[in-house]
Amino acid sequence: MKRYRIREALVLCLVAGMTMSLWAKTQWTRITPQKYNKKVTLRISEKNRTYFELRKDSEIELHLSGPTKLRVISRVRIPSSKDEQRYSYMLRRDDGEWIKYSQRDDVATHVHLKQNDSEKISNSKERIFEIPAGTHTYVFRLPKKSSRRAFLRFHLRKGDMGAPIKTVAITPQDSSESVELIVGEEITTYYRLLKDNSVNLTLIGPASLKILARLEYNSTMRGQQNFRLQVFEDDSIKSTYSLSSKKSDVCRYREPLGLVPSKAEKLLLDIPAGEHAYQFVLPENHRTILIKFLLPKKDLAGEP
Repeated sequence: MKRYRIREALVLCLVAGMTMSLWAKTQWTRITPQKYNKKVTLRISEKNRTYFELRKDSEIELHLSGPTKLRVISRVRIPSSKDEQRYSYMLRRDDGEWIKYSQRDDVATHVHLKQNDSEKISNSKERIFEIPAGTHTYVFRLPKKSSRRAFLRFHLRKGDMGAPIKTVAITPQDSSESVELIVGEEITTYYRLLKDNSVNLTLIGPASLKILARLEYNSTMRGQQNFRLQVFEDDSIKSTYSLSSKKSDVCRYREPLGLVPSKAEKLLLDIPAGEHAYQFVLPENHRTILIKFLLPKKDLAGEP
């Protein structure tokens, strides 16, 4: 059985709340989330600025490579009867715990929604987060009982965007079959996950495992489709991912099968210290998906 060891632990400390003055000389580059529900334009001192809206039951997702720094600027809609508003947003890195950030801000007289200048918008609140080495997924949402509309804007530190990390494809110990796909002009191997089989890996952490998941479209499937992937760690459920994707325009099967692969949905799985057995299954029996596993090359020591 193959096992993989990671030489260096990935930094797991999330640092937030540094002040604006500390980073006054730092240059930043605005970034767009990989997933979001809606973007809005705020008119700030006669200049248009793009923010991403958080509402109840919506999320914003960023895929980032570190080490670098992420700046999050937040604002909130304030009811017409109030001059200030307390609000919160939740943040989760990879499969870690949700962390709550709260603040109270008053009305910004120089800020308006471009589509509706009668809406009251708060002054901004800024937080700086340290992004550790490796590839990571950051997800933002509102607290479950919140009905506030929050607006977020994101920047990465310019000149330190996080260089692309070379990765190595990992071969599962057990899978039903391998499938060769052509992505662009490159041939790559995925592993098919069916209703009655699992794909299994044994890994030695700490590590950050990147997972690419593609839904297989048959002739009856149209438009955006939802699917789920469940992960067991040492026989206990670690995560259940609810995913959504569309047919890929750049990916096809090397051997025509009458199917169309979806765009790749990217996941990151934290592997704790020590040796662990992972099992990937489909909690729904009417789908088939293709999955691929990648580990950072610089941290891969091979078989112990």
